[in-house]
Amino acid sequence: MSENDVHPRHSGARCTYAWCTTRHGLTVHPDDETHRSSGSGFTARVRGSDESGAGRESEVEVGILRRPGDVENWLAIELGSVGLALSIDGARELRRVLAEDPQIREALSS
Repeated sequence: MSENDVHPRHSGARCTYAWCTTRHGLTVHPDDETHRSSGSGFTARVRGSDESGAGRESEVEVGILRRPGDVENWLAIELGSVGLALSIDGARELRRVLAEDPQIREALSS
């Protein structure tokens, strides 16, 4: 990892992270310095893990997130105001489990 990976240089416009779509420095809001990818969205039925029933239709967005002070990128999964951020290592492990766990693979293939 280079120094620019940890402390990117901002030009007041586009970010030095190729995946970042944030227009840094356009306002004085702290979120101006949060790095976000454009993300990918889809509609899915969701519910809390402690809920029952059919769930509800919701827009889900998945993207890369890096807040000021972070030393690594995070995979963000967001449903409105609720979200989860996995470290990149955690996201790789999730991908591995989804592909390799026989019970999960069977449930996803049906």
